[in-house]
Amino acid sequence: MKRILSLLAISPLAFGSLAHAQEAANEAAMSPWSVAEHARLRLIAGPTTPTGKQRVGVEIAMSPGYKTYWRSPGQFGVPPAFDWTGSTNIGGLDVRWPVPERFQDSAGYSIGYVGEVVIPVSVQPVDPTRPVMVTLKLDYAVCEKICIPVKGEASLWLEPGVTTVTSARLESYEARIPLPVKPGPHAAKLSVLDARLDDGVVDPGLKLTLQAPPDGKIEDIFVEGPGMWSFGRPHLTTQPDGLVTAQIRINERPKGTSGPVPLIFTVRGAPKPVETRLELDIPAGKP
Repeated sequence: MKRILSLLAISPLAFGSLAHAQEAANEAAMSPWSVAEHARLRLIAGPTTPTGKQRVGVEIAMSPGYKTYWRSPGQFGVPPAFDWTGSTNIGGLDVRWPVPERFQDSAGYSIGYVGEVVIPVSVQPVDPTRPVMVTLKLDYAVCEKICIPVKGEASLWLEPGVTTVTSARLESYEARIPLPVKPGPHAAKLSVLDARLDDGVVDPGLKLTLQAPPDGKIEDIFVEGPGMWSFGRPHLTTQPDGLVTAQIRINERPKGTSGPVPLIFTVRGAPKPVETRLELDIPAGKP
């Protein structure tokens, strides 16, 4: 009985110590904020994966009403430029973009994130048994009515094999990374069934056929091509059979482009965004 009472007496302290240790670990797993005009940036970390990769997030928080841009920023945006010079024990970095949204600018539309974003990064150490130093210099833009170029710098030390760190913010944005899916039907996922060149009467473009599961929906589609490709906002039409047709104008294409062209289609919607890659045979442009 005395042993049980003794354990009960110290258990609140034990739990308090554990909570304090967890809080300290989480605090150590984020860098100080790098503050710029209308924005601030820091690095945050999650637990090491079973394969030894380190999970890192580039967190950007902006003033109310401000936004920043995706990797393909649309008509008038500026994509972020990452510089990892100064990092140590890094064999590879994979920047994994959460699905963006489309917003109106003064002269058109752009693609990115409003208010805040965490961009997950998967870090492969050269030696998974040794610590990693992640050092980032980021050139990016934040915009309200006009765009402001800003810079941020952050560094984060990552110990190998740490599984006690938690980051709900990083995990929430990791959940927004589009699932890679092949062209064709997928029972419980958004699907790109078909994509083809649509040589319209006025504007050449793309015509896509998409499908959502019964409880899903398609909200937007972002198209990327290699080089100076630019695509318009999709016009979505739901057909009687439930399939969705998307017509997308080609605003700009690299001069002299023809033949098989690799394109990336990112579909925003529910239950989860998806990314489909395929090649389209693009004929030479009209003179």
